[in-house]
Amino acid sequence: MLALQQQRPRRPDHCVVERQQRAADASVYILKDTAGRSYMKLSEEGLFVWQLMDGEHTIADMCRAYVARFERPAPAEVLRALARLHAAGFARWQDVDADRHSTAATRAGRLRALLSLCTWYCSLPDMDRKMTALYGSVRALYTPLAQAVLALLAGAGAIAFARQIAASPAWTGGAVSRSLVIWLASLALHLVVHEAAHAATCKHFGRQVHRAGIGWYFFAPVAFVDTSDIWAAARLPRILVSAAGPYSNLVLSGVAALAALLLAGADWQDALLSFSATGYVLVLVNINPLLELDGYYIVMDMLEIPNLRARALAHLGSVLRGRVVEEPRLRVVFMLFGAASLAYGIAVGIGVLLAYGTYIGDFAGSYLPHPYAQAVAWAFAGTMSFIILHRLLDGLRPRR
Repeated sequence: MLALQQQRPRRPDHCVVERQQRAADASVYILKDTAGRSYMKLSEEGLFVWQLMDGEHTIADMCRAYVARFERPAPAEVLRALARLHAAGFARWQDVDADRHSTAATRAGRLRALLSLCTWYCSLPDMDRKMTALYGSVRALYTPLAQAVLALLAGAGAIAFARQIAASPAWTGGAVSRSLVIWLASLALHLVVHEAAHAATCKHFGRQVHRAGIGWYFFAPVAFVDTSDIWAAARLPRILVSAAGPYSNLVLSGVAALAALLLAGADWQDALLSFSATGYVLVLVNINPLLELDGYYIVMDMLEIPNLRARALAHLGSVLRGRVVEEPRLRVVFMLFGAASLAYGIAVGIGVLLAYGTYIGDFAGSYLPHPYAQAVAWAFAGTMSFIILHRLLDGLRPRR
């Protein structure tokens, strides 16, 4: 511990800090690594720690300065901040007593590796030039007239879809729309347009988009573009970038529904209605604020409360332990969002356990004897549910 206190962390090169344009009183700063294209949000306290990382101040010096500056005896906050900065690649210092901690780190690493199954991402090389070219090709869509036309298509298409489904309450799609190839093609096109809309809107506001790729989010494949550079912009651009993806799916689904209304031929109509339904389901999933997808970031930016989910769960955990530390104006928001996130997460964990246990059991039953198939199915489903619920309950631990 004495050796750790004498360490002198320093900032890496090629890093800049921007203050986020916010209407709220609390300041948020965006730390950007211009070489590694990575980002991190900092509070006022985090910025203070960052500014002390000059290679001259020891960690002990930083803890003393932090306590004096913010007038609360919490030097552990400095250590947590340094740990997060180091994990994100924004802090450099000499390793201390690495051999002694290697065994413990290995054990912790195994659990982290298991928990990381929830999320995994693979990025393509720097994509900013390609995204700039993409925006140049669709720039005309960002004019007021074009946006009015797109909104009209989205609204009229939603009405047309609802009327066609209402006219055939038992509609489940024909053989064409139930085809796995058709469904995968529909999903792929919606995902590509969704992510392209995020990227183009980010470029519309003069920001950079360096990463794009595919990943794995809670056992479902996803595509993504990294629009973190918009974090430093004002609230409305941040909201519009998040909303651009679901909005593009609304427009695309609306156009397909209108085409199904105009075209003759049962197969074409079934395929187009199935395409529209895929888009509308994606919209509903993405605007759900209890998942860390577009709807969550829209709500977070509307309220201007960074890390809303983590802070709400931590606040709920503090309430359960009888230790409430948040300011009164945020207590209602944190209680409501934290309770909703907890209930939703538990429901998802149970749903995954039951649905995956049954589905995998049926699939494995084609290759294994029934007892073995059931054991494999429930073991796999139980592992997935454990990962979901562990991450959820871990968020209830109070942290600053």
